[in-house]
Amino acid sequence: MQEFQSNSPQKTKMIAREFAGNLKPFDFVSITGHLGAGKTKFTSGIVDFFCNEKEAGGGYILSPTYTIMNSYNCNVTINHFDFYRLKRQDELENCGFFDSLSNGAITIAEWTDKIPMDYKKYIEGNYYEVDIAIGKEGKSGESFKNKRHIKIEKIL
Repeated sequence: MQEFQSNSPQKTKMIAREFAGNLKPFDFVSITGHLGAGKTKFTSGIVDFFCNEKEAGGGYILSPTYTIMNSYNCNVTINHFDFYRLKRQDELENCGFFDSLSNGAITIAEWTDKIPMDYKKYIEGNYYEVDIAIGKEGKSGESFKNKRHIKIEKIL
């Protein structure tokens, strides 16, 4: 397991870019953390590593909260899912999640904790879990709203 500290969205993105160097087709990245923790910013760093600005929608990655999945076709396909609004495992089939895992894409999913299941059964490549925790208030009342503790663990 690797652990990182970030004090800005730019640093979170930089950590993700460095991590992306480990990824290859068929890999799966699960990202968890509270609302506003930086899950989409982390994904943006991964997409930046593989895509030029034009391929990545001008360099601005949006959360697929309402569309469920965004796809980026770069030198590798990256499918970015957001499970926040999903309730059941069968909804993963309907949104193309299982297809993504088996078609050679790098699959990234936010909010995987919303649909608890054994993801290992479906992964053909490597499986990474990324957890992003928001910093707490300091002893002197100092705000740590931009501080993040990022844990990256390779499961498979």
